[in-house]
Amino acid sequence: MFSIIYEPVHGIIYKNSKKEKRVTRHSEIHKFCDATLNIVLEGLKSYNNDVKYGYVPKDLTKDETEYVKLFEEEIEERLKHRRQMRRWEMFVNGRPLGSRRERPE
Repeated sequence: MFSIIYEPVHGIIYKNSKKEKRVTRHSEIHKFCDATLNIVLEGLKSYNNDVKYGYVPKDLTKDETEYVKLFEEEIEERLKHRRQMRRWEMFVNGRPLGSRRERPE
């Protein structure tokens, strides 16, 4: 029923739309939708700015701050790639730029 993990699992805890705490791991970024990734990205940027300007004391080690920066860059790359793929699909399939649920007539 339970599994034991011997190595540390790195991830970021965020609150979903139901205000429940969830974990997103670096290896599982591809599973999350764009809205969730945007929420996590906003939180990371907000935290980094607060630390940068001294509003929040820096309580992370150097390795953890590097991990946060890596996580932020990976999310930005994933969102950028998804936007590019949607534009490419619209170009190839000839879909209108409206909502995804609308069907061309």
